[in-house]
Amino acid sequence: MTSETGRTKGGRESFHSLDNTGPRRFLIVEADCGGLDQQAAVIWHLAKLAPLAAVVCSGSKSLHGWFFCEGASENTLLKFMRYAVSLGADKRMWLRSQFCRMPDGSQIGSNSEQLSSCGLEGIPAGRQALLYFNPEVVR
Repeated sequence: MTSETGRTKGGRESFHSLDNTGPRRFLIVEADCGGLDQQAAVIWHLAKLAPLAAVVCSGSKSLHGWFFCEGASENTLLKFMRYAVSLGADKRMWLRSQFCRMPDGSQIGSNSEQLSSCGLEGIPAGRQALLYFNPEVVR
Protein backbone atom coordinates (compact mmCIF):
# COMPACT_ATOMS: atom_id res chain seq x y z
CA MET A 1 0.00 0.00 0.00
CA THR A 2 1.17 3.47 -0.76
CA SER A 3 -1.34 5.14 1.58
CA GLU A 4 -4.09 4.18 4.00
CA THR A 5 -6.84 5.09 1.54
CA GLY A 6 -7.21 5.80 -2.15
CA ARG A 7 -9.86 6.72 -4.69
CA THR A 8 -12.02 4.07 -6.33
CA LYS A 9 -12.75 4.21 -10.05
CA GLY A 10 -15.99 5.96 -9.10
CA GLY A 11 -14.07 8.64 -7.16
CA ARG A 12 -15.04 7.45 -3.65
CA GLU A 13 -12.38 7.30 -0.91
CA SER A 14 -11.76 3.69 0.14
CA PHE A 15 -9.34 1.44 2.01
CA HIS A 16 -9.71 -1.01 -0.87
CA SER A 17 -8.70 0.61 -4.17
CA LEU A 18 -6.03 0.29 -6.83
CA ASP A 19 -5.18 3.95 -6.25
CA ASN A 20 -3.45 3.17 -2.95
CA THR A 21 -1.36 0.24 -4.20
CA GLY A 22 2.15 0.28 -5.60
CA PRO A 23 4.25 -2.15 -7.62
CA ARG A 24 4.09 -5.79 -6.59
CA ARG A 25 6.78 -7.12 -4.30
CA PHE A 26 4.96 -10.37 -3.58
CA LEU A 27 2.35 -12.28 -5.52
CA ILE A 28 0.15 -13.99 -2.96
CA VAL A 29 -1.53 -17.24 -3.91
CA GLU A 30 -4.42 -18.39 -1.73
CA ALA A 31 -4.67 -22.12 -2.17
CA ASP A 32 -8.07 -22.68 -0.60
CA CYS A 33 -9.11 -25.83 -2.47
CA GLY A 34 -9.20 -29.14 -0.60
CA GLY A 35 -7.65 -29.64 2.81
CA LEU A 36 -4.55 -27.98 4.18
CA ASP A 37 -2.35 -30.87 3.01
CA GLN A 38 -3.55 -30.46 -0.58
CA GLN A 39 -3.12 -26.68 -0.37
CA ALA A 40 0.44 -27.11 0.91
CA ALA A 41 1.16 -29.45 -1.99
CA VAL A 42 -0.08 -26.84 -4.51
CA ILE A 43 2.05 -24.11 -2.93
CA TRP A 44 5.12 -26.37 -2.77
CA HIS A 45 4.63 -27.29 -6.44
CA LEU A 46 4.41 -23.60 -7.39
CA ALA A 47 7.63 -23.00 -5.43
CA LYS A 48 9.43 -24.98 -8.15
CA LEU A 49 8.43 -22.20 -10.57
CA ALA A 50 8.83 -19.05 -8.45
CA PRO A 51 10.68 -18.11 -5.24
CA LEU A 52 8.48 -18.93 -2.23
CA ALA A 53 9.19 -16.47 0.58
CA ALA A 54 6.51 -17.42 3.09
CA VAL A 55 3.39 -19.45 3.84
CA VAL A 56 0.74 -17.93 6.10
CA CYS A 57 -2.20 -19.83 7.57
CA SER A 58 -5.52 -17.95 7.31
CA GLY A 59 -6.36 -18.85 10.88
CA SER A 60 -8.88 -21.48 9.87
CA LYS A 61 -9.03 -23.14 6.46
CA SER A 62 -6.61 -21.80 3.85
CA LEU A 63 -2.93 -21.26 3.18
CA HIS A 64 -1.45 -18.20 1.48
CA GLY A 65 1.84 -18.63 -0.39
CA TRP A 66 3.88 -15.42 -0.65
CA PHE A 67 6.01 -15.55 -3.82
CA PHE A 68 8.71 -12.91 -4.21
CA CYS A 69 8.19 -11.19 -7.55
CA GLU A 70 9.78 -7.74 -7.37
CA GLY A 71 10.99 -6.73 -10.82
CA ALA A 72 9.13 -9.49 -12.70
CA SER A 73 6.96 -8.45 -15.64
CA GLU A 74 3.19 -8.40 -15.21
CA ASN A 75 2.95 -10.80 -18.16
CA THR A 76 5.20 -13.35 -16.41
CA LEU A 77 3.25 -12.96 -13.17
CA LEU A 78 -0.08 -13.30 -14.95
CA LYS A 79 1.02 -16.60 -16.53
CA PHE A 80 2.12 -17.87 -13.12
CA MET A 81 -1.16 -16.78 -11.51
CA ARG A 82 -3.26 -18.36 -14.26
CA TYR A 83 -1.43 -21.63 -13.67
CA ALA A 84 -1.99 -21.33 -9.90
CA VAL A 85 -5.71 -20.72 -10.51
CA SER A 86 -5.85 -23.82 -12.73
CA LEU A 87 -4.60 -25.75 -9.68
CA GLY A 88 -7.38 -24.33 -7.50
CA ALA A 89 -6.01 -20.99 -6.25
CA ASP A 90 -8.31 -18.01 -5.76
CA LYS A 91 -8.22 -15.74 -8.84
CA ARG A 92 -9.16 -12.66 -6.75
CA MET A 93 -5.63 -12.63 -5.31
CA TRP A 94 -4.40 -11.34 -8.67
CA LEU A 95 -5.92 -7.95 -7.85
CA ARG A 96 -3.30 -5.70 -6.26
CA SER A 97 -5.97 -4.21 -3.98
CA GLN A 98 -7.21 -7.59 -2.71
CA PHE A 99 -6.85 -8.01 1.05
CA CYS A 100 -4.77 -10.98 2.17
CA ARG A 101 -3.70 -12.71 5.36
CA MET A 102 -0.82 -11.07 7.17
CA PRO A 103 1.68 -13.02 9.29
CA ASP A 104 0.65 -12.96 12.95
CA GLY A 105 -2.63 -11.18 12.17
CA SER A 106 -5.95 -12.42 13.46
CA GLN A 107 -9.25 -13.51 11.97
CA ILE A 108 -12.26 -13.00 14.20
CA GLY A 109 -14.76 -15.83 14.47
CA SER A 110 -12.61 -18.67 13.11
CA ASN A 111 -11.84 -21.99 14.71
CA SER A 112 -8.74 -24.15 14.72
CA GLU A 113 -10.42 -27.55 14.27
CA GLN A 114 -9.01 -28.10 10.77
CA LEU A 115 -5.55 -26.92 11.89
CA SER A 116 -5.44 -29.56 14.61
CA SER A 117 -6.53 -32.28 12.18
CA CYS A 118 -3.48 -31.44 10.01
CA GLY A 119 -1.01 -31.56 12.89
CA LEU A 120 -0.82 -27.80 13.45
CA GLU A 121 -1.25 -27.96 17.21
CA GLY A 122 -0.88 -24.96 19.47
CA ILE A 123 -2.01 -22.28 17.02
CA PRO A 124 -4.71 -20.18 18.70
CA ALA A 125 -8.03 -19.99 16.84
CA GLY A 126 -7.93 -17.18 14.30
CA ARG A 127 -4.18 -16.57 14.47
CA GLN A 128 -2.70 -16.10 11.01
CA ALA A 129 0.47 -18.02 11.74
CA LEU A 130 3.63 -17.81 9.68
CA LEU A 131 4.23 -21.49 8.85
CA TYR A 132 7.22 -21.09 6.53
CA PHE A 133 9.71 -18.31 5.87
CA ASN A 134 12.69 -18.28 3.50
CA PRO A 135 14.66 -15.06 3.91
CA GLU A 136 17.03 -16.08 1.11
CA VAL A 137 14.50 -15.27 -1.61
CA VAL A 138 13.73 -11.77 -0.36
CA ARG A 139 16.44 -9.52 -1.74
